[in-house]
Amino acid sequence: MQTSATHLARQCPIGGRLLLLQEKWASRHMIGSNEVFEEAGRFSRGGVLEYYALVADAKRRGARAHEALRGYGTTGIQTPIRVNDGKLIGTKRLHDPANRWEEIEDVSADRRFLYAFDTPSGKALLLRTGWSFPGWSDFYEAVKPRKDKNEIWVTNGRVNETWQSSFDDKRKDVLNARWPYPAIIMHPDDARPRGIESGDFVKVVNDAVYVQTGAPVGVEAKDLTFTELMKNGHIRPGRGEFTSVAIVSDEIRPGVAKAHFNNSLAKANAVCHAVPDPITGNYRYKLGRGTLIKVGESPYKKDLTQMSLKPRNII
Repeated sequence: MQTSATHLARQCPIGGRLLLLQEKWASRHMIGSNEVFEEAGRFSRGGVLEYYALVADAKRRGARAHEALRGYGTTGIQTPIRVNDGKLIGTKRLHDPANRWEEIEDVSADRRFLYAFDTPSGKALLLRTGWSFPGWSDFYEAVKPRKDKNEIWVTNGRVNETWQSSFDDKRKDVLNARWPYPAIIMHPDDARPRGIESGDFVKVVNDAVYVQTGAPVGVEAKDLTFTELMKNGHIRPGRGEFTSVAIVSDEIRPGVAKAHFNNSLAKANAVCHAVPDPITGNYRYKLGRGTLIKVGESPYKKDLTQMSLKPRNII
């Protein structure tokens, strides 16, 4: 069986390519690639890419760290790698409470940021704010899903395998093949009455997208509220829509759908409102809404070689 870095790069994209890059760099600088790998392991400590425990374990056994990594075959071991009960443990999900991050063993580093907040007590500081402030409450009333339109909340965000909105991944064949088309995740309770199944093309339409057209002029607090901005001509209603591939999963709550954000093939931000928060000045680009309409089946519904439609809450 082949065990070269080139072979591993084909079979195990992350671990294999790391070995391949290190071997190329090492040959150029007249140093062994294994030495580069082991030295880099020291500097990985404390982060989410840590694999120093693998290096330390290999050295104790008189083995090379590269060979220890190759021993995991094409399955690999997911970073950060730590030691629990004397064994090397990979990480399937960073924020799983069962990880026991606070239990430090052997060469494992303390990753306090994974189990505590950056406060003296490690607990979160929750600051109470008055929901009665019209700058928030009247905006919420204007943008919440409308029952007569059969709308739900449509938020958006990143996807783990891609960088930002995937704008730079279009030139990368492997990453592009993982998500050839952006998806939208919805709860079965929302999909079922609309006749939507995983792999269907779904159009999301919001016929009342609010856009602030210029800097508001006013001297009183109420002048910055949505109601006053609309009355004074600073808000322009518009329309937005996009089409994505449905993933039906109970990992998201009913009444909410989550799309890949601002992907060039399906700009989910089109159904979100461009009205900044009156206190912070930040735009509320996660508060979208829309009517979900099935428009047909995507080629990914039956061809499982192109795009996985499995729920994301499976470990």
